[in-house]
Amino acid sequence: MNSPSNKTLDNRTRCPHPDCGRVFKDLAAHMLTHQEERPEKCPIETCEYHTKGFARKYDKNRHALTHYKGTMVCPFCPGVGTAYEKAFNRADVFKRHLTSVHNVEQTPPNSRKLIIGGSGNIHSDGAKCSICRGYFGTAQEFYEHLDDCVLNVIVPTSAKTHRDASALPSTSGLEERDRLDEENAKPRSPMGEKMDMNL
Repeated sequence: MNSPSNKTLDNRTRCPHPDCGRVFKDLAAHMLTHQEERPEKCPIETCEYHTKGFARKYDKNRHALTHYKGTMVCPFCPGVGTAYEKAFNRADVFKRHLTSVHNVEQTPPNSRKLIIGGSGNIHSDGAKCSICRGYFGTAQEFYEHLDDCVLNVIVPTSAKTHRDASALPSTSGLEERDRLDEENAKPRSPMGEKMDMNL
């Protein structure tokens, strides 16, 4: 006689953990949530999850995005800079807008290309991030940039790979944005190099 299988008809597996029994496509990822050690801590020291933590980095980052207190403007919708612009105060809602309205493909965070703030070149057909002021040619590039950009504003010193933040002294996200605005406004050669106009 065969023992009962944890597999369901649609290739999902039931969690064997007592008191759980939920069904998952990626059981290995779910099993991390049952670990007693939760090494991924929220970077906001006053948050309860700074102590409790998360088993997976993905869950920590998704949670950390909820701490963002600014406004994000969709650069792909008409009306940017007017009373008709489409603005969001939650990254998850903004990302849902990008997928449903601008046909962005949701990609798992660990499969995304590292996009560190746009091309730096000013294009008339590109779109500018309202947070870091980087330019992006497509909504997909912008979507893949958004999490790191928001996380950099929440905890500027922890996002070492975002817009050369590791080379800067610790500054607030807004000071960094202003510095990047000035940097992006500098003329560039056809090869993309910054040109010194003081020669």
